[in-house]
Amino acid sequence: MIHRVTLVLLILMVTGCTTSTVESDFPIPVVDKLPLRVAVHYDETFSNYAYREESAGEPSWVIMLGSANVAMFRRVFKGMFDETVELPEIVPLKFPVENVDAVLVPAVESFELRVPQQAPVTPEGMPRGLEGVSETTDYFTVWITYRMTMYDSQGREIASWPVRAYGQTPSGVMDMFGPDEALARTTTVAMRDAGAYLSIYFEDEPRIREWLRESGWNNRSQPHRRGGAMRAR
Repeated sequence: MIHRVTLVLLILMVTGCTTSTVESDFPIPVVDKLPLRVAVHYDETFSNYAYREESAGEPSWVIMLGSANVAMFRRVFKGMFDETVELPEIVPLKFPVENVDAVLVPAVESFELRVPQQAPVTPEGMPRGLEGVSETTDYFTVWITYRMTMYDSQGREIASWPVRAYGQTPSGVMDMFGPDEALARTTTVAMRDAGAYLSIYFEDEPRIREWLRESGWNNRSQPHRRGGAMRAR
């Protein structure tokens, strides 16, 4: 069953401010669940994450996607593990955490945006230096890097690794729906990409694989995956 959540993007233009609310589908990934009870900690920075980009002479973009991040990962983890529980947002995270096998803490490590006819630059206004990318583009493009950190119930770090995602939509979407809707769709594609990658390749992370083996949780020599339900490249 597909759960509908709301991804709110606030597009702040030099000529004014418009707000677009977009309904996005985040399905539960179709993969073999691990027999784990995992606690998840969405801290306030993550659940209220907003990206801001300002360049002289260009529109300013403010993208608020914290609530959509939480909604997406809830669906992903529901498909990955037998049971998940959510911990309070308070920081720092308190250990030990009782009656769980592990604790997962997602974070947004980086967010990059390129809009049609805009050269790829960093938020500081410097060229991004992406090899092979032309100075202008006919696409909305979003790159998101999530940082996943996993601890055991006592607070010892098991693994910390990046999950990189990419989304792109043609500029024609802007002509039909406007720039806020186009950017919302592009961001959704990138988020779905991240969820699919995490659910499919979680057990391929070397330190996760080692921990599963040492803990006796994974007796599958070659895990059977039926992934791709969220993949949207």
